[in-house]
Amino acid sequence: MAGSASLSWSPIDWGDPSGGTIRLWPFLPNVVLTDSLRRTAGDWDGLAFLLPDDEPEIWTDQFDQEKSSPGINRDSISSSGGTLARMMIGMSAIEAIQSCRFPDPEPRRLLMAAESQSGTGSRPVFFVEPEDEEWTEWVEDCADEMVRLRNLARSIFSGRVWKKYLRAAIQNATPPTGGRDEAKADGLAQASALAAAWWYRSESVLSEELCSRRDARLASRLRGALSTLSEGQIDDEEAPVLLVPVMQAWMPSIHSALLKTPLPEHVEEEEE
Repeated sequence: MAGSASLSWSPIDWGDPSGGTIRLWPFLPNVVLTDSLRRTAGDWDGLAFLLPDDEPEIWTDQFDQEKSSPGINRDSISSSGGTLARMMIGMSAIEAIQSCRFPDPEPRRLLMAAESQSGTGSRPVFFVEPEDEEWTEWVEDCADEMVRLRNLARSIFSGRVWKKYLRAAIQNATPPTGGRDEAKADGLAQASALAAAWWYRSESVLSEELCSRRDARLASRLRGALSTLSEGQIDDEEAPVLLVPVMQAWMPSIHSALLKTPLPEHVEEEEE
């Protein structure tokens, strides 16, 4: 099962053999993290998202929607059915934390920090999800896999399947340490389990080969982004750190892909 890995609140630093560090930083979708968890990101020189380059436009649209009609995105997802709706409904019941927030608060906060001119100035940003024929083929293969008979049959019993993955996630979820608010820590553990259950269920409709292809490609492009970041460094500066926000439940898979040291794939810095 996808849920065999623990759900860690600690970042993972992967030292690239060619120089520099890729720092995988865990977050929960649509959840505002505590200041103590935010500080675990440490110092970093560039930012990379496992997302397509049009994601900031989506965040801007969601911000405008929420400004004119608070909660509209949460309500739309909650009424849509499926595991994402179950996650959203479950998170909305956790009173101790800020959840179901749109646009996704932690990735957008980091983007704004990277683009800020204060301090040392803006920092490079990369969106590493590719847009090419190979990636389109992968997306089409995913669509074919999802409509296979076994996956369609499982969708009939979606409630039972959700409970199965939620039980597995609860076993792996723990409260973050270092905070003074026990209720908030417990709330984050609950949100962690809900987000992980959604991720485990989403991954379960894809074959292991499809998941591995995706993670290997993204890992290659993270190495390429780090290489681009390194090329922009001044000679006497320390090796750069590329910060990568990644959903907590997905982090072990991306780390495993990096450990295989895939060849770097060139990625350009996002233009403002």
